[in-house]
Amino acid sequence: MKHFIFSSAFFLIFLFSEYSFCQINLGQSVDSLIRVTNPRFFNGVILVSKNGESIYEKTHGYSSLVKKISLKMEDQFLIGSISKQFTATLVLREIQAGHIQAHQTIGHYLPDFKQRWADSVTVQQLLNHTSGIIHWDNNLAYEPGSKFSYSNINYAILGAIIEKTSGQTYSVLTADLFEHCKMKSSTVPPGSGRKSNHKKLVKGHSESGNKKYVEENILNLLDSPMMGVPASGMISTAGDLAKWMSCLHNGELLADSTYQMMINHAVIRSHRWGEVKYADGIQVDHLDGITELSMSGYVPGFISTMIYYPKTKVSIVILENISPLSSDMNRVFYFHDQIRKMVRTSF
Repeated sequence: MKHFIFSSAFFLIFLFSEYSFCQINLGQSVDSLIRVTNPRFFNGVILVSKNGESIYEKTHGYSSLVKKISLKMEDQFLIGSISKQFTATLVLREIQAGHIQAHQTIGHYLPDFKQRWADSVTVQQLLNHTSGIIHWDNNLAYEPGSKFSYSNINYAILGAIIEKTSGQTYSVLTADLFEHCKMKSSTVPPGSGRKSNHKKLVKGHSESGNKKYVEENILNLLDSPMMGVPASGMISTAGDLAKWMSCLHNGELLADSTYQMMINHAVIRSHRWGEVKYADGIQVDHLDGITELSMSGYVPGFISTMIYYPKTKVSIVILENISPLSSDMNRVFYFHDQIRKMVRTSF
């Protein structure tokens, strides 16, 4: 019995020591990485968590490059296309409630929708970007369901559908998600003409052709039609996004059968990581035998990444308030991808 107790204690000490070593090694590696300036500089916040507990967090840079105000972990960022995951979750909750059927068309839920393809594209095809919709008023680019083509329009339409089927505004629906997951610093932008009260929302900066960064007008950006709030216009923090991943992937928002629907309706897309899959507002990969659930975002002035590893319950959130030129996405997400590799190696 004493031998068993000793062995168990030794095993626990070994596990704790190994975990501590991984944590220290990760911290040192990331600290060193974000100090480099080639191929660009890093300006943002990083949060790595395990089982909901922070194991590494760091701010590096400024909330305003002009005023040189240092970033804080509680600062708010525009999260770009990560917003799509919230919209997809709302759609799936409507499916779960019996208000939406994935195989039904846009026209079924939005009968006043005038586009010629309204009765040809289904909710499911909007969710996984296989709709063929590239522009609002043009013909479809291809037969719906035949291939993947990323488009914010898909999620703008989904936002309109869930407002119709639920009888609630998108703002109210997302506020319910935030409250459920205890995300106290997340919100959607105010409507056009309304004053923003996002006191912790950092300034966004877009790279110009001479590698200088120009400050974006946030209020104009939030109201811009290109944003499409259900597709790319949500505001959040690193801590709130870590809470979101824990909430979503541990069964607090969707029944298991609905969650399986979310991650299994995957289609292949080309990506800088290689051949990955996009499901319902989420990338689902099994590269090197590691299951990885992710989303990223790019809007003028901001880039973002969030990744969740269900086996280890490790999550990564990286938010930057600069947007390098989109002509080289490897450069844009250089730090995000390097940190991803470090976490995959450490845990």
